[in-house]
Parts: sequence; C-alpha cells; structure tokens
Amino acid sequence: MRAPFPLSRTAFAAALAALLAAAPLVWPGQAHALSMGGLFGSPVDAELVGRVPQAKREGINKAEFLLACAKQDQELAELKEELADRQDDLASLYAKLAKCQTRAAEIALDIAKMEAVMGSNLGKGEENRKVLDGLKSDRAENDLECRELKSKIGPATLMVRDWTNRVAAKEKAVAEFKARRPSLSGIAAPAPAPAPVVPVDDPVEIVRPQPGSAASQPEASPAVPASEADLKN
Repeated sequence: MRAPFPLSRTAFAAALAALLAAAPLVWPGQAHALSMGGLFGSPVDAELVGRVPQAKREGINKAEFLLACAKQDQELAELKEELADRQDDLASLYAKLAKCQTRAAEIALDIAKMEAVMGSNLGKGEENRKVLDGLKSDRAENDLECRELKSKIGPATLMVRDWTNRVAAKEKAVAEFKARRPSLSGIAAPAPAPAPVVPVDDPVEIVRPQPGSAASQPEASPAVPASEADLKN
C-alpha cells in the first residue's frame, strides 16, 4: 500500500539537509558522525584531519601516497583493458578476412572445375552455364566482403598502435610517479657528510739514463793531495 503523500526527491533532500543542520544542536557530541563525508565517500571528517599536527601525519602521508599509486595503477589497468579490446577487434578482422580469402579460393576452385567440365563438353550445357554464373556471382560478393574487411584493418591497426603508445607512456609516467616518493616523515633526510680530502703529493718522476750517456757514467772522486812521504818515495 502506497503512502497517501509520498515525498519527492527534492523534499527528501531538503529534509535530509535540515536533519544534518540540526544535528550539532541535538547531538553535540555526535555531530561529526553525521557529516556529509560519512554519507558520500570517506567517513572521516576532513576538518578534524586537517587539525592533525604535522609531526603526527606520517601515517596519513604514507597512506595518501599509496592511494595515489593505486589510482595510477588503476588508470594504467583501464588503458590496458582498452588496448586489449582494440587488439581483439583487430584479431577478429584478420580472422574474418582469412575466412573470406579461404572462401574465395574455394570458389575459384569450383569455377576452374566447372570451366574444365564445360570445355570438355561434359554434362548439360544449360545447367553447367547456370552453375558457372552462380559461382561467378558468389565470387563477386565474396570479393566485395574481402575488400570491406581490408578497408577496416588499416584504421584498426592504427588504433591498436595508438593505444599501445598510450599504455607505454602511462607505464613510464607511473614508474616516474612512484620513483618520486616523498619523505613520509615530512623531514628531509640530512645530506651525507662530504668525504675528507686527502692531500696528494706531486708525483716524483724517475729518469733512467740511457747506457753510454754522460749521466750514466759514475762521477769521478775529488783528487786528494799527496802527502810529503809519498812525494819522497
């Protein structure tokens, strides 16, 4: 049994808005439990989250980054799904074309047989002519179908190529996005201390003299004056 005066959607929305507006007055302690976020989307009050100190947001920052990564993966998966659909369409066209070409070969064989029969004056000429005309009509229809399929394969191939490029670009973008993972604590890590500089002496060049050169001859000892005893002897 229907209600005598059913509420319209507009009236229901107005009543719901009035209820939410009066919630802080009726239930002050439970006002946040009836926020619009609980009805549409996250049940967590965004205002309360915004008041969380930065020092205690590490878990939030980590979860937000993981959510962003999940959304990137979802977008990539949707692109891959679209690419798979395009590839299926192209594969279907190729399968239909192969079937059409097989039928063309079968018709060509039947025409060759019929022409050989008629050339040998076998069978009834009138019936043979009707069969041959029917085969030629089938060949014309089949050729038209093959041409239509070939005309569709070109654009379908370009479509697959386009979606393949989109997927590749998205894969690169997702990888770069995940590589730019921010500091979850909000505090940048200290830069590593520079390595100490070790002084290096100038290299000493060792010159090896060539045999027979003046530098290779031993230096002569200085002359020692002879003593008087030696002179007398």
